[in-house]
Amino acid sequence: MQRSWIGLALVLVLVWPGSGFAQWVNLGDGLEMARFDSGLRTANIKGDLIVLRVDTENWGLRCFIPEESDGYKGRSTKRWCELGNLIAAINLGMFQADNITHVGYLKIDGKVINSFRNDYLSAAAFGPIDPAEPYFKLFDLDETNLGEISARYRNVVQNLRLVKHAGENRWQSSDSRWQEAALAEDYNGRALLIYCDRRWSMHEFNEIVLTLPLGIVAAQHLEGRMQASLWINHPDVEKSDIPGGNVQATLPNILGVTKRHPH
Repeated sequence: MQRSWIGLALVLVLVWPGSGFAQWVNLGDGLEMARFDSGLRTANIKGDLIVLRVDTENWGLRCFIPEESDGYKGRSTKRWCELGNLIAAINLGMFQADNITHVGYLKIDGKVINSFRNDYLSAAAFGPIDPAEPYFKLFDLDETNLGEISARYRNVVQNLRLVKHAGENRWQSSDSRWQEAALAEDYNGRALLIYCDRRWSMHEFNEIVLTLPLGIVAAQHLEGRMQASLWINHPDVEKSDIPGGNVQATLPNILGVTKRHPH
């Protein structure tokens, strides 16, 4: 009976009448989920935009790429979660025409996977060399040198910038629209995994997430269109209620959420 009540609570994203402020659903130890109607910019139980908020004091981020022994075959976000014992998975970023290589600089667990540095102006970094540094941070590469970031963090992922610190929309209006998977940082240093099923331009998407009660200070683009995918592998989350995009899409690399200090 207790499990049924928990499942019901997860389906109901509550709001006070007339407000746009979501009650975050607590999934445990600083892991929270909320859904919004991106068109109305309010919380909604059937909203097209889902946010997983990750307190990195308790939860860690991990990059996953296929091993040579796998034949470099990609997997769905759901399958990556199953194989990696992950609580959630989202796109790591765009990849090249070989369906393997990340488009920008990529360093995983201290090893440089792709040394190529393109002109994208956002770098996600986590796992600092110095434990006094923030565990997770999005850097603006027109403000901080990528080499400096790589020297300070064991994991660095270069991607296209959406929002510059502190909360500045860097995109102009456009007629091009698509579904969006994004990674953001809030004012408390938490990581936000965001998927929006409704198609927006990047400018519109940025304006939406910046006006929602998310406290976003920076964000980067992970993937768009049919390759965008988010899977939440939590026992109390009804998968049928999660607008997670093309969860069958074959992805060669993903960003996963796992417990930092397993019990």
